[in-house]
Amino acid sequence: MIDGKWGAGSASALQTYARKSGIDFNAGELPNLAPVALVVDEIKTISDGGWSRYYFDFADLSFLSPQKTMSSHVSANGLNLDFDDSASTLSISLTSGDIGRAVAMHRYALDTSVSNLYTVRKDHLLITSARVSGGKTLYVRSDRIRVGEWSTILVSAQDRDAGRLALVTASILPHRGTELDLPEYGELYTGVMAFLDEAKDLSPKPRVGEGTVGEKPPAPLGEDEGGTGTGFAVAPDGKILTNNHVAGDCRKITVDGAPAKLIGRDEDFDLALVQVENVTGLKSVTFAAKPASLNADVTIAGYPLAGLLSGLNVTRGSVTSIKGLGGDGSRMQISAPVQPGNSGGPVVDAHGHVVGVVVSKLDAKLMQDAIGDIPQNVNFAIRGEIAKLFLYQNGVTPQTSDTREQIAPEQLGKMLTAVTHFVLCE
Repeated sequence: MIDGKWGAGSASALQTYARKSGIDFNAGELPNLAPVALVVDEIKTISDGGWSRYYFDFADLSFLSPQKTMSSHVSANGLNLDFDDSASTLSISLTSGDIGRAVAMHRYALDTSVSNLYTVRKDHLLITSARVSGGKTLYVRSDRIRVGEWSTILVSAQDRDAGRLALVTASILPHRGTELDLPEYGELYTGVMAFLDEAKDLSPKPRVGEGTVGEKPPAPLGEDEGGTGTGFAVAPDGKILTNNHVAGDCRKITVDGAPAKLIGRDEDFDLALVQVENVTGLKSVTFAAKPASLNADVTIAGYPLAGLLSGLNVTRGSVTSIKGLGGDGSRMQISAPVQPGNSGGPVVDAHGHVVGVVVSKLDAKLMQDAIGDIPQNVNFAIRGEIAKLFLYQNGVTPQTSDTREQIAPEQLGKMLTAVTHFVLCE
């Protein structure tokens, strides 16, 4: 049920989701990444489809439906309110009547069932879910709304739209209900919060030997300190994601020379969202649907060493650890070389999907002083899951994809050139 409650079925479903998403608990990945990824995917589905909860007083029932694509009409017999989804095979029918009318609809589902029959029979609730002919699932639910009167909802869809059918049926509530939310003490809520709390506990603490890679040259006396960094477009209307240490404390921000303003920041995770003025149709990135795996190939892009190097710089490496320094769950370690000015740049996988945001590197000089050795290519990126959550919190729905088609390195360079931008802070 979409109410944050938890049971054996929920635990089993989460394990299945984790396996399909490539999350390997045995490899040391945080189990809480699974509910985080699940919630992010669900929010995206609901946001993209315009899903909202609607209450129907004649049936004293409410449920989620995709309002952007749903149309309604009264049936020919005038007894049902029917809904059809233009974007799928999802169909919903809602009615009310006496117990005889409710039972007749459940009998219809039983009579037409070909397999996978599931029933619930209680004094106040009847549920029948069955596979019927034509590769379709039919779900029928009846609730007693008052003495002698029952409401009944029928939901059906082809196999390819099973996710939409599940979203509707799991959201059905007698009476008004509320908009989709995670109850404060529900398992999903506590799972997500535990992940964020653990990440935030580890993320903001100063670490010996780690330094940010935004370029901060000494400023002349009497002038504000300035710096440069990198950002990448996350929406066509000019929204740029970068680090908080790049754009979070600026008197003036420009992106590729164009005026911009700070519209969101998170100091703990070192992320910032910048809005470029008067921009439309900007080429923006697509995020990976699942977390980056250990030893996966990655490519980063940025504008390092401004004033010394010119143009976009692209380097390649791999994910060398799925956690950051000291077991930081909000970051991962990468071997792709980074320099001052790379901060805020995208980390993409072999499919061109963003899996992280460049944030810092291990300070070689400090580490040499501390341990007598110079570390090689020990760099860090904020995990893509954290970046997606930050964007959702700031009103941006990131594009995601799980396509497995790899992109040639040359094409990857062209794609990164189109989405990566130079950020200047005064």
